[in-house]
Amino acid sequence: MIMIKLLGLLQKKHCHLVQPDGTIPLHRAFSVFLFNKAGHLLLQKRSSQKITFPDRYTNSCCSHPIADFPGEEEEKDGLGVKRAAQRRLNHELGIPIESIPVEKFTYVTRIHYKDVGNGRWGENEIDYILFLQEDLTIKPNPDEVSAISFIPKGELDAFLPTLDAPLTPWFALILKNRLRLWWDNLDDLNQFKDYKNILELGQCPC
Repeated sequence: MIMIKLLGLLQKKHCHLVQPDGTIPLHRAFSVFLFNKAGHLLLQKRSSQKITFPDRYTNSCCSHPIADFPGEEEEKDGLGVKRAAQRRLNHELGIPIESIPVEKFTYVTRIHYKDVGNGRWGENEIDYILFLQEDLTIKPNPDEVSAISFIPKGELDAFLPTLDAPLTPWFALILKNRLRLWWDNLDDLNQFKDYKNILELGQCPC
């Protein structure tokens, strides 16, 4: 089990800078897996304007809780990251915040992974995993997202080889280690809730 102690605040840019010795500041993040009522998962392709991992395919929405937004620091039951997820789903995918109240999110667990990216910008994150199943109005922000697709579970393995770019490291690790298990149990994710332990996923093999 990884014990977390908050040491302070840092600008998002500096959280992702790879240091000369290869270290990257450890920081909090979240990953949203948005499914429609049919159980199809929304995947997005990140915009070419993104600093970290541009033009890569990933899960529905990924970002960070920010200290400047009141309430996003709240740890109990993942309430802070749920609020941050509302904000980012609105910003990235144009989803009205009122259509995704925090009660709709299922906070499953946390993972840890690290990837040095292109050697300048990388990731070292405690990533809160959030699930959301709802039919929603989506209007992607082209500054953030260049393409989206809703993928049925049975078509995922055939879909991935058709992509014209790699997956983000966190999505690749989650896909390899847990996503199919969680997806098989969308109606009963409570059995996988773990707020005490952090799943160590390490370095992406991609």
